[in-house]
Amino acid sequence: MCARFTLAVPDFASLVAMLEAYLGAGAADGGPARALAADPKAAALYRPRYNIAPSTVHPVLRAQGGQRELVAATWGFAGRFAGGGAAPSLLANARAEGARTKPTFRGAFAARRCVVPADGFYEWSGPKGARRPTWFHPAGGGMLRMAGLYQLAKDPDAGDIDVRFTILTTEASADVAQVHDRMPVLLAPEDVDLWLGVGDESDADRVEALLRPAPRGSLAARAVSTRVNAVGHDDPALLEEVAAEAAAPKAAAPKASPAKAAAPKAGGTLPLFDLDAGAGPAVPSGRTPRR
Repeated sequence: MCARFTLAVPDFASLVAMLEAYLGAGAADGGPARALAADPKAAALYRPRYNIAPSTVHPVLRAQGGQRELVAATWGFAGRFAGGGAAPSLLANARAEGARTKPTFRGAFAARRCVVPADGFYEWSGPKGARRPTWFHPAGGGMLRMAGLYQLAKDPDAGDIDVRFTILTTEASADVAQVHDRMPVLLAPEDVDLWLGVGDESDADRVEALLRPAPRGSLAARAVSTRVNAVGHDDPALLEEVAAEAAAPKAAAPKASPAKAAAPKAGGTLPLFDLDAGAGPAVPSGRTPRR
């Protein structure tokens, strides 16, 4: 699962330069960095982010007519509509094991693959109601290239075409497995063009073979504050390391008069929708299934 991630590159020009450098490093001929086109909307909306959640607009890399371009996209495929006029579910993740064949994703897998730039992602561990976040990031620094798919959807309000993306997940690598059993698919620089479909036509088997866990040792882990749990928090302090004991939420003190205490709330909330401790922008209604 990948429910939150980070991209703290200080400005859009630096992000473009880093991606161009990766494209050059991944070129089969070892040539110079490859230029990419940049969507003005992506440039205008960009800022460093430390707690990116579904429904956020984020730049993604795709290929159009052989040209690599960085475009603004909204995180989350629009899933099925719920009954009673409720908003559709938000598909933030897609399991890599079925993306090639499942009706929701197979069209995008065949023709609309993208790369989601990031410099880390969060996973949670612990019991429900006391979930502790861990930030995974490149062991040697730099950028992660998460494999994604995108779809084109009409904005119901403005009538514009909205690019939406989902992040593919696979079974956890040795670096992640102690915290979570899933992780985003991470692409090596030399695999980016194959994933995007740039250059030589690639068959589906070669593309699908890229959907594997990251090599052992490629990611470092850091326990961070439970402030991450609230999507309204988005600042550099979220990435500061905390002791494991501090990362765990403290249990509430028992009430003096249990008989008069309010009944506990049934169920509880997943970290994705936890807007306690500072609220902030609400996440659109609808569920984000575990992927």
